[in-house]
Amino acid sequence: MDEDQRRLVYRYLIARVGLRKANLPSLATLDHEMKHGYQLLTGGVSVDRTASPPITADDQDPDFFAAVVRGNNGAIDLNLDDLEQTRRFVLYDQGSLPPPFGRSDAPRRKVGDPLDMASQHERLSSELETRMAAQEARWGTHGPGTLDAYRS
Repeated sequence: MDEDQRRLVYRYLIARVGLRKANLPSLATLDHEMKHGYQLLTGGVSVDRTASPPITADDQDPDFFAAVVRGNNGAIDLNLDDLEQTRRFVLYDQGSLPPPFGRSDAPRRKVGDPLDMASQHERLSSELETRMAAQEARWGTHGPGTLDAYRS
């Protein structure tokens, strides 16, 4: 996968972690898998480097995939403005996730729903850990002039 495709996968996963309380996969493992052509990545995300976008499925959260990548507005319980903001962040590297990883006025799903990713004994990544990982991986950042190249 090229750098832009890898960054899209990272943005998707950071959105899933932030909005769905999923666990953050190992960045080193993800990087290795993407650079070596794996089609099923740690974290349950399937990719195809010839597809656009390169994410083709999400075994761990198919509803999140349907909402963000496929554009199904009713797939998850998130207000439309926040969902659209999430799509722009993930798919187009524009803006950021809804603050702070979802607005306080957004509808919330019930604890115990099938998409409540962590069991009672699993530790969830904190918002700070997620942000630190995003900064470490430089998710959503581009060098000077990169965006200008896409606009022309």
